[in-house]
Amino acid sequence: MALPALSTVAAMEVRMGLEVGSLSGADLARAQTSLDDASTLIRTVAKRNWVDAGGSLDDVPDVVATICTRAAIRDYRNPDGVSNEALGQGAYSYTYAEGQSTIYLTEDEVDLIREAANAPDPENPNAWTGTGSIRTPAATDNRDGLATYGGWPDDWAHWGGYRGRW
Repeated sequence: MALPALSTVAAMEVRMGLEVGSLSGADLARAQTSLDDASTLIRTVAKRNWVDAGGSLDDVPDVVATICTRAAIRDYRNPDGVSNEALGQGAYSYTYAEGQSTIYLTEDEVDLIREAANAPDPENPNAWTGTGSIRTPAATDNRDGLATYGGWPDDWAHWGGYRGRW
């Protein structure tokens, strides 16, 4: 089952200054494909699909829909991935973006998507992203190797610290 796009062609048309419903035929198909591709990238980053059990979109954050629309517009306006055009000295040339597909997400967009989806950062996968609690023993607690005179470990000498009572 193909997942629905995280934004709409109508949203693309509005952002591009077009009348809603004005895209048709091949242009409409290209716009929808750009939205589908952007949605796939976003879902890969977010590790979420924002789809309910019935296959309909479910609570897509506004920032995610906006990023989807903007990435799709970048792809729609520049399907070949051209990064440079030059006209001069009697020659015309253009350069493709090196090592990049035509659809992409900026670093800022990736950060915003992860924040909206509560997805972990792959560069720091063990970063704490939730709530929790940490047990802190009382000073008189002798469990887990803690002494009864201030909560310091019984084997305090290897720490080089003071072992007496406070």
